[in-house]
Parts: sequence; structure tokens; C-alpha cells
Amino acid sequence: MRRRTKVLLLLLTATLLIWASTAVFIVGPTETGIITRFSRPLPAVCEPGPHLKFPWPVDEVLRFDQKLLVFDHAPTEFLTQDKKNVLVDSYAVWKIGDEHTFLATVRNREAAEARLLDMMTAALGEVVGSYPLASFINTEPGKVRLREINEKLLHACAGAAKDNYGIEIKDVRINAFNFPPQNLASVIKRMQAERDRIATRYRAQGDEEALKIEAQTEKERRKILAEAQRRAKEIKGDAEAEAIRIYGSAYDRDPEFYRFLRTLEAYDKIIDPGTTIILRSDSELWRMLEKGAP
Repeated sequence: MRRRTKVLLLLLTATLLIWASTAVFIVGPTETGIITRFSRPLPAVCEPGPHLKFPWPVDEVLRFDQKLLVFDHAPTEFLTQDKKNVLVDSYAVWKIGDEHTFLATVRNREAAEARLLDMMTAALGEVVGSYPLASFINTEPGKVRLREINEKLLHACAGAAKDNYGIEIKDVRINAFNFPPQNLASVIKRMQAERDRIATRYRAQGDEEALKIEAQTEKERRKILAEAQRRAKEIKGDAEAEAIRIYGSAYDRDPEFYRFLRTLEAYDKIIDPGTTIILRSDSELWRMLEKGAP
């Protein structure tokens, strides 16, 4: 009997110790704890480390992660202001802001992200529908308004999420923007046609500019040639004047020899190896060819 009593006492003591151990709980550095007493939540415990509570089943501890979480919204089709179908991929960065509201409404991450999905879908439809396609995709970076659009998305989601579900949304962004597969081929054709139109315009502008350059070049060429010809005529006139002066000087020194040289020059110009000449016996040329001197 004593042995049985001791065993019962040991079992009872162990049971009491195990039951008493449920009065101690630990809150991690990235967690917030809420004690529910008979299913009624008490103030949140935010200080990390060990804490005391009434043993189970009086008190129960619920832990909530305080790290930033990312919710990836699946690509969804929307209509822009100018009636263009687009496929928008987006995401939200969020955390638990109010643990009691979160506990009362959604309780866990899966349910919270289901609410985020509904809110973001509604906000994306409203915001994307208020901007034309050129505000999302544009060859001119200054006309892209994604920063403004993201701010509107955050404003549209943050207030309702915090008030209704205790969710604090830190950021909402569009991270991909495309066209639905069924519209992609026609959009690419329109883009190609637009690029061809722009290329044609650029080529026309280039041809026009080339004609202007060619006309200016031709004008400069004619001006340079005219100046060169004028200068050549001046140089030629000066040279001829100098030649005449030299000829005159030579003529003054020895008129007979000068006349002889000029005659030879004239004959050299009009006579070649295939030339046949018929001369009179009293001609000056015959006399010069016969005697070899004037």
C-alpha cells in the first residue's frame, strides 16, 4: 500500500508540474503574443522573452509574426481608360498592424491574403481604368506614370486593410505589365505599323535634310570653282603679261633671232611626222629648211 501511495504521489506531482509548466510561455523577437482567457483576448504581449499566464485550459497563447510579408497578386486582366485590355502583375508588402482586429477577422495569413486579393483586385480595376495605356508603356520615359499609379494603389488599399482586418500595408506595386495572349498578336502588328510610320517620317526628314545639305554643298562648290576660275584668270593674265614683257625684251635685244624662234614654234605646232607640206622655193620655211638658219 505504501508503495502504491508513493507511485500515486509521484504521478500526481508530475502531473501538477506539467500542468504548472503551461503557465510559462515565450514570445520570440519577431512575434507578438495574445493571451485568450476562456477564448476572450487580453492585451497583446509585445516584449520578447518568457512570460506567465494561468495554466491551461484557462489561458491560451496565440502568436503572430511581425515580419514583413509579401503577397504576390496573380496576373489579372483589366481595362485601361482608353479601352485597352492589359494583363497586370502586382504585389503587396504587409504586416500585422493590429493583432486584436486581425484575430477577430482573419486569424491567419491565408485568410488575410484572401482579403488582400479582393482589395487589390478592386483597387487595380479602379486605378488602371483611370489611366490610358500610354501612362503604363511609353517610348518617352517622362510620360510613364507608374510611381503615381503605385501611390494611388497603396492609398486605395491601406486604409481599408488596417481598419477592417488589422493589416498594415507598407507598399503596393505593379511589377509586370503585358497584353493578354489573345490580343498580343494584334498589338504587336499595331506597334510594328507605328514603328514603320515613324521610320518613314524619319527617312523623309533625312532625305529632306540630305537635299538641303547637297544644295548647300553644290552652292559652295560653285562658289569655290568661280573663285578658283577668277583667280586662275588673274594668274594667267599676269603670266601672259609677263610673257609678253619677256618676249618684248627678247625682241628688243635681237629681233632677227626672236623672229626665228617664233617661226620655229609656229612650225612645231603645225607640222608633225605625218604632215606633207608643199612649199614654194622662195618661201621663208623652205629657205630655213634648206639652209638651217635665217
